[in-house]
Amino acid sequence: MTTDDSFGLPRDLGDGLVLRWATPDDAEAVASFNRAIHADNPDEEPMLYHWTRDLMRGDHPTTNATDFTVIIDRNADDKLVSTMNLISQMWAYEDIPFPVGRPELVATLPEYRRRGLVREQMDVIHRKSAARGEMVTAITGIPWYYRQFGYEMALDLGGSRQLFWARPGNDEKVEQEAYRLRPATADDIPLLHQLYRAHLGDSPISRMRDDAQWRYELFGSHPESMWTLKPQMVLAPDDEVVAYVHFVPYGTAFGISELGVKPGHSWRAVGRFLVRYLKREADALNPNRAPDKQITNISFNVGRGHPMYEALDPDLEKQSLPYAWYIRVPDIPAFIRHIGPALERRLAGSVMAGHTGTMRVNLYRRRFTMVWEGGRLKEVGEGYEYKRLEDGDASFPDLTFLHLLFGHQSHDSLYANFADQTIGNKEFTVLLRVLFPMRPSHVIPMG
Repeated sequence: MTTDDSFGLPRDLGDGLVLRWATPDDAEAVASFNRAIHADNPDEEPMLYHWTRDLMRGDHPTTNATDFTVIIDRNADDKLVSTMNLISQMWAYEDIPFPVGRPELVATLPEYRRRGLVREQMDVIHRKSAARGEMVTAITGIPWYYRQFGYEMALDLGGSRQLFWARPGNDEKVEQEAYRLRPATADDIPLLHQLYRAHLGDSPISRMRDDAQWRYELFGSHPESMWTLKPQMVLAPDDEVVAYVHFVPYGTAFGISELGVKPGHSWRAVGRFLVRYLKREADALNPNRAPDKQITNISFNVGRGHPMYEALDPDLEKQSLPYAWYIRVPDIPAFIRHIGPALERRLAGSVMAGHTGTMRVNLYRRRFTMVWEGGRLKEVGEGYEYKRLEDGDASFPDLTFLHLLFGHQSHDSLYANFADQTIGNKEFTVLLRVLFPMRPSHVIPMG
């Protein structure tokens, strides 16, 4: 017998396979399974194991064991053969919050692949996400694969620039440092909110953090989980906190994944201090590391447009381009209604301020209208009458509109690359450029 929130599970998939929701008793098996499937060197990489255990332990801010699906084989002593999970979180479009579901830790034994097991689990995960009111689902993953389930790679994921100490001028010495570091404490959380906003810079899409999430990421997750945050606070001589930074040694680099400087303080001064500090840390670690594991550089893994890039630009190597988030928006008109205030602000500050008119947007498999009146988004309508498949004022094949919606590509770049993207007239071209400019985002997910 199933409950109202079971979404039809447990489900008999045939051939002895059963899909069900996990329980806390499954934690060890699922964690070991994920480590074995995902880790390149399972004996040396505990991060995935501890991440899974953290998610299933019961004290994660949004996720517990019952947010995991498992498929077991009744014909093989109830062996675990496939699993995945849902991590709920809140993101923001500029300053407008929207709920997101993150499917993750998708794993299947090789001998059970190509049987549609991921599709079965993705279906119930999507239904659970929708029941929670999540407007977007987003996943990180291998190339192409999640396009099968309605996703498009339409949001920056990662991106970095490197600083090598061997480059002339990068290994400078100073008589006395202007700053020092100390580990973050719970008392720093109010200030971390401000510094996190500085880290995000002009990122139009971001993940929101409340106090509970800060506490969990700082102190609640296992120290060896891949999502544990260990920020250091940067202090001036008078003990004022002027910045925060999170870094870990990874391969031949110190990877910096978060770095924010308080307004009124120099990003370059803080950046150069960190360059010197991490060089001393590398010098201390390298004698105990193999020749091919020597730490030679800092990798600023902070996206495509972080403020520190401007501050340290003469010292850095060229941009390493980001990968991409897979994004799925089940109801695009509803999402546009939700972010309408942000679109109205963009319009008000543009050459199209006060615009009135209706744009018919054709996604080929579905259609909607955007009705503007005096600069206000009066309505986002479902569908419109059409005689030909291509009828509409702006047409976008497949899921390419998501690139525009999330600032991943511009209207012009899409138009140049997709012959079946069409625009009805020049006014719509200007309007699309205003409403959906290309702007890089840096989204740090809730793990």
